[in-house]
Amino acid sequence: MKTAFQILLPIVILILVYLIYDSIMEPVRFRQEARHRESRVIERLKDIRTAQVAHRSRYGKFTGDLDSLADFIKYDSLAIVMATGTVPDTLTESKAVELGIVQRDTAWIPAKDSLFAKKRYPVDSLPYIPFSDGERFTMRAGKIERGLVELPVFEASCEIPDYMRGLEDEYRIYYTREEGLKVGSMIEASLDGNWE
Repeated sequence: MKTAFQILLPIVILILVYLIYDSIMEPVRFRQEARHRESRVIERLKDIRTAQVAHRSRYGKFTGDLDSLADFIKYDSLAIVMATGTVPDTLTESKAVELGIVQRDTAWIPAKDSLFAKKRYPVDSLPYIPFSDGERFTMRAGKIERGLVELPVFEASCEIPDYMRGLEDEYRIYYTREEGLKVGSMIEASLDGNWE
């Protein structure tokens, strides 16, 4: 009997240590996964912002449709102005162009190559929230008035539950963000995200 007790006691102790360790680590693992998911969503929102800024530079306004934004990246082009020559210290650039010392030429390159050349970007996934089982970002665009000037604005956003699917609900208390993630604003001329 004593021998059986000596064999079982270390096994029971190891099981209890594992259960205690696991109960402590579960919220830590949840926070790590939540941060990972949040960073992926923020990265996608930054990509939307980059595409929107390029769209505004090309057309003078933001788009309120994610599919047309993805089409813009896939099929449209952006102008690149190249200057040939050197501006002397005694002249301004516009004067050097006027005198023919510097020539400007415009080249058109595909928007995808200009915006996302460093990575093989899956443009078709741009409208979708990572980890959300196919949920899409909400995006709006319009104009606001500031004095006598109308400024183009846009806002892309998602709610917290959209990108936290599949994580245990009882651990959501460890996630400190109270509102969803968004970039841009419909009430002020800002391109910042609410994480910045």
